[in-house]
Amino acid sequence: MPCRQRDLLLVPVPFSDLTKRKIRPVVVLSNDRYNRECADLLVAGITSNLLPRPFVVPLDTPQLEEGEMRRASLVRADKVFSIDQKIVLRRFGRAKRETFEQIRRAITALPAASSASTATSRMEPGGKEPSDPFRYGP
Repeated sequence: MPCRQRDLLLVPVPFSDLTKRKIRPVVVLSNDRYNRECADLLVAGITSNLLPRPFVVPLDTPQLEEGEMRRASLVRADKVFSIDQKIVLRRFGRAKRETFEQIRRAITALPAASSASTATSRMEPGGKEPSDPFRYGP
């Protein structure tokens, strides 16, 4: 199944002790080119636990371009991980661009909140800026 940035997917996610797993929703963060060329996806977890916490973005049906949410949820900017595309069970929607930009900003703010003074710029060979896996494009 070709996955695209902003897609909402259902995937099996292991518990932290690795004894069991549960089917959970995620949003695809990695850009479409990365998704086509690599076996993995970069995703953020989605929870229906609406307890106030930092670095979350509300997600409900009005924030979707396609599909619908069964219940109001939060995208967890602090729960970013990679998965193999082969484990995707199904696609159930797609976030609007505006919503995705809020998610991207929340993720970007996470390391800046604790390490702004220690941040350094990483350059690719040849002095080029690194490609941004969150940006749209081919």
